[in-house]
Amino acid sequence: MLERVIVPMALYEFYNQISSEMALLEEELLTSVKTKESFLWDALENTIKAGGKRIRPALVYLSARFGDYDYHKITPLAVAVELVHTATLIHDDIVDDSPLRRGVPTVQASIGKDAAVYAGDFVLAKALKILVDHGDLEILKSVSGMLYKVCEGEARQKKEAFNINISFIDYARRIRKKTALLFAMSCELGARGAKASPAIISALKKYGMMLGMAFQVMDDILDLTADENKSGKPLGNDIKEGIITLPLLYALNNGSTARELRKLFSDPARWDLNTIQQIIEIVKESGGIEYARRIAERYVAKSKEHLSVLSDIPAKSSLLILADYVVNRTR
Repeated sequence: MLERVIVPMALYEFYNQISSEMALLEEELLTSVKTKESFLWDALENTIKAGGKRIRPALVYLSARFGDYDYHKITPLAVAVELVHTATLIHDDIVDDSPLRRGVPTVQASIGKDAAVYAGDFVLAKALKILVDHGDLEILKSVSGMLYKVCEGEARQKKEAFNINISFIDYARRIRKKTALLFAMSCELGARGAKASPAIISALKKYGMMLGMAFQVMDDILDLTADENKSGKPLGNDIKEGIITLPLLYALNNGSTARELRKLFSDPARWDLNTIQQIIEIVKESGGIEYARRIAERYVAKSKEHLSVLSDIPAKSSLLILADYVVNRTR
């Protein structure tokens, strides 16, 4: 089971000390969304079994190592974090009309958009119930506060679609809410659930925030450079949806081709597959990929700085390995 969860070989060392937890997590995830409604269960079972890197629950387990680690107390938090992430993906796929995720049909492709909305809500409700049963009010407050901010980030992304005049600050605010907050919360929940000190909780939360920012910037890059056969989605999918990613933002404001690129964005209704490819080439020629990678590396460097105050235990080495992986991943 572990090989299915860990996709690239470079991550084996990252998961090494929590390998048993990560294997058992898969079973807990399936149990947590079990329902007698077979129509719903079949789609959710396929989604969970499709796997993924499970970075967010891994962050919960590793962050808990800096406190009083108890597998039985931490696992519900790890499960809840992954369910929250899963719910957001189900809803994202509805908005994007995505047919596949991780090589299997999306929930919306399997049971229709309307039913998929309820499926995403169902998974989110299950996550919240787990947190209520856990009984830590501060953790529940943290998660609920994060959730509405994620919704704000998604709404901002929709509002800013095809808006070529956004600033870097606009972009950073959006990805902070849309992506980075869940990374930060994963670290916070692990540390808080293990009764770590406030200073440790704060350091891990900041690490997670910077790591999440870097992760999203790298996602932006991979939307233009990834192997489609491995990523499971076509190149330029974000561009097609009008999402102004960081490499694109750079290209829109720099280089001799910026004017040509802005002209293309003046009439997206006339785009076809050739247009998307043309935009990708312009972004690459502008240096947008290299610029975005430098920004991702800066975020990763900041994430590592926040770990400097923590004890030199194996979990710290794993978190450093993850930081390096984020800026070197290919999918």
